[in-house]
Amino acid sequence: MQFPAGVMRMVIHVVASGDTLYAIARRYGVSMESIAAANGISDPSVLVVGQALAIPQARPPSAPLSYTVRPGDTLYVIASLFLSTVRAVAEANVIANPNLIYVGQQLVIPGWTYQLYTVTAGDTLLGLATRFSVTVQLLTAVNRLVDPNLITVGQSLIIPARSAPVAPRVPAETNGYIFPLSESSTRRILSGISHDLTYASVFSFPVDGRGGVVYTPGAAGPSVSAVRSLGVVPLAVVSNFDGSNFSPDLARDAMSGTMGAATVASIVEFAVSEGFQGVNVDFENMFPEDRQLYTAFIAGLSRAAHARGLTLSNAMAPKWADWPNLPWVGTFDYAALAPHLDFTMLMTYEWGWSGGPPMAIAPVNLVRRVLEYAVSTMPPSKILMGIPLYGYDWTVPAPEGAFARTVTPPQAVEVAARHGVNIDFDRIAQAPWFRYADEAGAQHEVWFEDVRSSVAAHALIETFRLRGSSYWNLLYDYPQNWLTLEDHYVVQKRS
Repeated sequence: MQFPAGVMRMVIHVVASGDTLYAIARRYGVSMESIAAANGISDPSVLVVGQALAIPQARPPSAPLSYTVRPGDTLYVIASLFLSTVRAVAEANVIANPNLIYVGQQLVIPGWTYQLYTVTAGDTLLGLATRFSVTVQLLTAVNRLVDPNLITVGQSLIIPARSAPVAPRVPAETNGYIFPLSESSTRRILSGISHDLTYASVFSFPVDGRGGVVYTPGAAGPSVSAVRSLGVVPLAVVSNFDGSNFSPDLARDAMSGTMGAATVASIVEFAVSEGFQGVNVDFENMFPEDRQLYTAFIAGLSRAAHARGLTLSNAMAPKWADWPNLPWVGTFDYAALAPHLDFTMLMTYEWGWSGGPPMAIAPVNLVRRVLEYAVSTMPPSKILMGIPLYGYDWTVPAPEGAFARTVTPPQAVEVAARHGVNIDFDRIAQAPWFRYADEAGAQHEVWFEDVRSSVAAHALIETFRLRGSSYWNLLYDYPQNWLTLEDHYVVQKRS
């Protein structure tokens, strides 16, 4: 869902027992439809206790509040009504003599703004005053009401509000992973969120270990065409995925000796011929002893890619210390790799993974540790931190060889609703979770993302002054993520 840039803000409402979407919408003065859209709610009649809702709200207009002087008013009375001072009101209106004001005079009230509200059935002035955190006296005065007990359906009321400085949104770049699909499918997935993306990384085109890249010429064209037409930069993801796993042998073969130089040339030629504007190297599960080999490979690819006008980025496993001999993370020498990369996608997720024990996918406390280490080894301006758009539903205990089912955040909430369980929230990991028993009696544990975890994750971009964020993956429907992003950041576009 796209909201006008700079005119939206967001509040979070955690569903309590007895809440309905209708009541929540009335409480915040927004429509049920806007809440449903922002949270991926398919059935507005179904809410779950503990469910976190993103409530999109219009920012108060920047125009100052005007007050019309009434009989009996003095500048002191007016200033007191708005918790201001005679001097502040006089200065804002260039009044030389504070004792001289006249009935009907329009005064600007410093520090106050307003919004317009249309009265609906059941509204009372007391109810509106409570909802908008003002007094009945203030509503009566600014709307020049004769009888505060008499308001009518359809009547337009001025709702005064304290002017709060709106923090400027911070510039950031974003990346999202997508698969090589048809042009229509790519367009359908990206059309509602393309304004929130700098890059779209098409996953993946594996190396063959013999100096080449596995792809069908022209097959990436539809995706690349759709991505570029939507104002997003397409990146080619080159991997060591062999069809079932990330293969360390495949990566080693592709990077070694003269084969490494041939692989570099093939990657660059493939990316240019298919219309990509950059290369993203996603070599995972490499042998730790190939650390220097990988760094040298990236250095060579960097020179070749830049010579052809391509950007070079990579995906790196997360760690909070340099463990050169540890599987999965040992190959990545953050400090040595950084000079050769335009940016990196730091994969700060999958602590909770489909084949492991249930836990948060991207626990914020652990993500923070990774970032603290990462920014000590490379420029923060080169880091896109990974944010997951999904969760997992584990059977506990898991049967031998079983993997958790992937769920989108809206699907996770639907599972909780279907089984009549409440949603809990882990405040250390900043992640929602719940347990339930399925129809066969098997126990399940579900961890996923919601607007609270999204806010906590996105806050780290500004905290560590990172380049931005990278999302896995765009096929997962998670509207709260994009609302959170838009509320805090201005996504930068590249040509």
